[in-house]
Amino acid sequence: MGRELAAQGGQGDGHQMPGTVRQAAHDLRQPVAAVLAVASAALTDPHLSDEVRRGLEQIEAQAQWISKIIQDMLAGPAAVLSAEPVDIARLVRDAVNSTQLTCTQLIGLHQPDQAPRYVMAAETRLRRALANVLANAAHAAGPHGHVQLTQRLNGGTEVIEIIDDGPGFGSTAADGGTGIGLSITQEMLAECGGRIEVDRLASGQTLVRLLLPVMTGGSQARGDR
Repeated sequence: MGRELAAQGGQGDGHQMPGTVRQAAHDLRQPVAAVLAVASAALTDPHLSDEVRRGLEQIEAQAQWISKIIQDMLAGPAAVLSAEPVDIARLVRDAVNSTQLTCTQLIGLHQPDQAPRYVMAAETRLRRALANVLANAAHAAGPHGHVQLTQRLNGGTEVIEIIDDGPGFGSTAADGGTGIGLSITQEMLAECGGRIEVDRLASGQTLVRLLLPVMTGGSQARGDR
């Protein structure tokens, strides 16, 4: 049984969006469901080549993800989001694989410890937070830049570090502002007891660090770096 998290609104987030955006999200549900249905039906063909099957599986996975985002956006400011144990290593891999589909540069992923670890969170919103950071890093790095994600456990805290060689979130943090992307990410992480740190390294690279309390013995740990 998962506990409940009260949704907190934030500028630019689906929980406080204009009526036109809400209507767009509502209207997108049917075409996204249609894409998912077509891809799922096509995957039942036993004669598909491996390459075509992989492509259809990617389409199916992305359609499922878009559907979850739409549902999250339509939840509304008074919605209560169900928090469940989330396999954080799997979520990180899914987010990296999804972002990689639209990136020309390779996103490096380093997960030295593959053992399952869980965070109590609303999975869609936690993945949205991570996807937001990855998308910003990839955009900042540019087509010839580099993005590296490293995930590790430090005490009772899951540490996810994303390094890119562009300005990314770092430029806004250095100016004393948060920026809309960082603000949304902070809000989503706070809902599951996490937080974000941004550093500009001496090398000129930007380091974004996500810190999440992991579950230990059936409860949420509260560790520091």
